[in-house]
Amino acid sequence: MTRTPRVAVYARHSTSFQNPESSDDQVRACNPMVEPLGGKVAAVFTDPEISGYRRDRPGLLSMLRRVEAGEFDIVACEALDRIARDGEDVAWLGKKLRFERVALHTITEGEICDMKLAVASMMGALFLTNLRRKTLRGMESAILGGRMAGGRVYGYRRSTTSMGPNGPIPGRIEIDPDTAPIVRRILTDFSKGRSAYKIASDLNHEGVAGPSGGKWNQSTIRGDPKKLVGILHNPLYRGTLIWGRREWRRNPDSFKRERRYRLRDRSEWTVNDVPDLRIINEALAAAVDGEVARRRSPGRSGNAKGGSRGKHLLSGLIKCGSCGSNYVINGKDYYRCAGNREGRCDNRPSIRKSVIEDAALSVLQERLLTLEMAELFASEFAREVDRLRDAGSADAQRLKERVVVLEAEIDNLAQNFAKGVVSDTLAGMLTEREMERRTLLDRINLSEVAKFADVLPHPVLLERYTERIAKAREALSDPNSRVEAAQTLRSLLTSVTIHPSDGGAIAEVVGDPGKIIDFSQNSETASGTNSPGSSIAVVAGVGFEPTTFRL
Repeated sequence: MTRTPRVAVYARHSTSFQNPESSDDQVRACNPMVEPLGGKVAAVFTDPEISGYRRDRPGLLSMLRRVEAGEFDIVACEALDRIARDGEDVAWLGKKLRFERVALHTITEGEICDMKLAVASMMGALFLTNLRRKTLRGMESAILGGRMAGGRVYGYRRSTTSMGPNGPIPGRIEIDPDTAPIVRRILTDFSKGRSAYKIASDLNHEGVAGPSGGKWNQSTIRGDPKKLVGILHNPLYRGTLIWGRREWRRNPDSFKRERRYRLRDRSEWTVNDVPDLRIINEALAAAVDGEVARRRSPGRSGNAKGGSRGKHLLSGLIKCGSCGSNYVINGKDYYRCAGNREGRCDNRPSIRKSVIEDAALSVLQERLLTLEMAELFASEFAREVDRLRDAGSADAQRLKERVVVLEAEIDNLAQNFAKGVVSDTLAGMLTEREMERRTLLDRINLSEVAKFADVLPHPVLLERYTERIAKAREALSDPNSRVEAAQTLRSLLTSVTIHPSDGGAIAEVVGDPGKIIDFSQNSETASGTNSPGSSIAVVAGVGFEPTTFRL
């Protein structure tokens, strides 16, 4: 008996400026296509307000996981640009579906074959390239015309006098009489020696709204002189409009396609003098620059000192339960909420460094891994191993055959490179195949590990964990081993959160279950790498409850 094809319907729209029902409309448009295919809709996946350039779309990833599990025979969508925009992504998704023996159909293009994939890849790449080129050309033209090409800048407002045929001219700004004096005040106070922390705290206590409408913080004021950002370094306050300081690029190896940038050489910047937008005079600008240079000079105390900060056991792990800010070293021996220090958080308690470190270490040693937790882990581990063994036996051979094909293709591409045949297309093909090969090898490795995976009996696991924690804690007092021991212990913790409570504070400690079990089972405890055992532990989904204690 022939099985009815199971159809997954996918829909996506890019931004909130589009019709919020656009994705639902796409799903409805796909439904009439399913019947002629002789199929039945098994699931619907949507990614509203997410760019098609990103691979980490929740709906797409959920659909692909179920495709890998063999739950669908057909994927249907309105058009190929709904499922991917980037040419490399279109090809990657097409090959992935073909490998899983899943057909791809769209309303616009019908059944997708290799030729249609190639055309869609080329058209997608051209679309993105032309869109980027036109956008940058328009932004540069705006700067040369004395207009803003980006978002709002504190101290300015949209011009109320510059009008075009269709209303206010886009990007035309003027000095804001309400916020420009705040800019002058900040720069004047800084030039007289006041710290960014103190300036932010004063503004918050006076109820002065920050650039985003919320509280001020020191980083908004201090910024970065190399990037020319922050109140202290914004060239617009000095009457100069600059664009193109940074070149933004998207990382092709990231599912999130996170943006990275490089600082361009000054010769590549677009610079335009706009004296009518100057907020501070040359004397104040020079005084600010002099104070910045003075604070950066070696020999000064505080954060501007030429040397680097010392490392603390819990640096970067402690968060405020009220505002989410980091707890930072305040003075010599205390942690304090950075938001409270800047006057934007009511979580006032300062915590002595030795107290919070000893408490966190005690929790690690006595409360994060108990006999009940070890029993739970052992049970879940065994269940997950059984599942992986069952799934792996049927899938491993097919994956290995695909790896052999990929390795042959990678070798051929590498030979082309060695002969000098180099192009963006070939480089993209090589990256795509290497990524697929790594993914498949990880799946094969996991199934192989599952065949022999075992976990220590939970009493032994607990005993070994307690013993190793005690040794690592002792090593903290030895200057020769303190750094390595601190790194090991830090890796076992996910976060430490401080909550205010009845005039005091309560700390919540969360551990990383995979690393805790790995630490207990393996002799290599500070390498930062996951063993096969810890990988399966994470997959098993065992979570440890947060531990709380009063400080």
